[in-house]
Amino acid sequence: MSDSLAAREDELPSKVERRRAFDDPSCPNRERFQLDRDRILYSGSFRKLQHKTQVFVTHEGDLYRTRMTHTIEVMQIARSIASMLGLNEMLAEAIALVHDIGHPPFGHGGEHALNKLLRDSGGFEHNIHGLRVVDSLERAYPQFRGLNLCWETREGLARHHTVFDNPPLLDEFDIYEQPSAECQAVNAADVIAFCTHDLDDALRIKLARPEWLEQKAREIPLTAELVAVMEQSVSGPSWDLGSSETDIGRMRAISNLINHLIVDVVNGTRRNISSSGVQSALDVRCYSKPVVSFSDDAREQVERIAHSMLNEVYTNPIVSRMTYKGGRMLAGIHETFIENPSLLPRALREDLGFEPLERVICDYLAGMTDRYAMDLYAMLFQPYARTTDWF
Repeated sequence: MSDSLAAREDELPSKVERRRAFDDPSCPNRERFQLDRDRILYSGSFRKLQHKTQVFVTHEGDLYRTRMTHTIEVMQIARSIASMLGLNEMLAEAIALVHDIGHPPFGHGGEHALNKLLRDSGGFEHNIHGLRVVDSLERAYPQFRGLNLCWETREGLARHHTVFDNPPLLDEFDIYEQPSAECQAVNAADVIAFCTHDLDDALRIKLARPEWLEQKAREIPLTAELVAVMEQSVSGPSWDLGSSETDIGRMRAISNLINHLIVDVVNGTRRNISSSGVQSALDVRCYSKPVVSFSDDAREQVERIAHSMLNEVYTNPIVSRMTYKGGRMLAGIHETFIENPSLLPRALREDLGFEPLERVICDYLAGMTDRYAMDLYAMLFQPYARTTDWF
C-alpha cells in the first residue's frame, strides 16, 4: 500500500484496528475497507440478492424492489450520511452492501419459516447467518473459506439494529457499548430505505389504501408532508401525462422524504456530538446510546410509520399469501432432505462430515433465490418435472 493511501486510512474516523482472520496481503491501490466492499460486491451471495424478495416476491412483477435494489439504496443513503458527517465512506458502503447478505428467499416470511424449522437447533436469524456466509460459506479464495473481511465490517453486520432487527450480541463483538459510527449510519439508512421505498412500492400498486394514507397524514406530520408533496409536485403540464402524473408526484414525494430524513440524521448527529462531548471514533463506541441517529421527533414518527406499515403492507393478505407459499415450499424441501439426505447435491453431502445435517440443509435453503427454491420444489414434487441436470 502506498504511503499516501496508508496515511489516508489512519486519518479516517474508523480504521482497521484488528487483523483479518487470515493473513491477507494488502492491496496497493485499494484501502482495506474498499477491498472488503469489492469482495462483497463480487461474491455469489451478493448476486443472489437480485432474485430474493424484499416485500413482494420477485416473480410477481419486474418493478418491485428486490433484496439487491434495497441493499443498493441503503448503500447510497448510508454513503450520503457518512459523507456529510466526515465518516469513513468505504466502511459505510461495505457494511451497507453486506447487511442483508444472510437473508433467505421469500423475504421475512422465509426467515420466519426457517426459524420455525430450526427452533430445536438454535433457530435462524439472518444477521447471524450473514456472518456465517462471509466467514465460511463463500468459497472464492484458495487460502481460506469465506471473504476474510475486516473485523469492523463484520461487526457492522453482526450489530445491525433497526426497529425490526435486533440480533443477539455475539461475544466477539461485545467489546464496546456501541458499534462504529459507520454501522450506526447504515442502521439509520436501512430504516430510511425500508420506510420510504417499501411505501413507494405499496403506493404504486395501490396495496396501501388511500384512506389509510389519509389517516396517517392526520396522525403523523411526516406522512402529511408526503401527501402534500404528492398533491402539489405536478401542476398539470400542457401535454397529458395520464397515470404517469400520479407516479411522478409519488416519486417526488418519496425523494423529498428521503432527503428530509437524511438531513435529520445528520443534524441530529451533530447535536448529539455537541451535547455528548464525544471527540473520537472511540468516544462514539463508548457512549451510552447511538450518536448517529434521528432526532427524537423524527425517530418517533419513523417508528410509527414502520409499525403502521406492518399492518397495512407487510401483513397485508396479498403479501401474506405470497410469503406463506414461500414458507410452505421451504418446509417441504427441508422435510424431504431431512428424510433423505442422499437427495442433497453431492458437494453438500461432503459437508456432512463436518457439519450437522440440519445446518447443511439450513445453509442450502438460506442460500437459494426465490426462483431456485420454486424450481427445486417443482422438481421434487411435480410428477413431470425434470430431475436431470440440476446439481
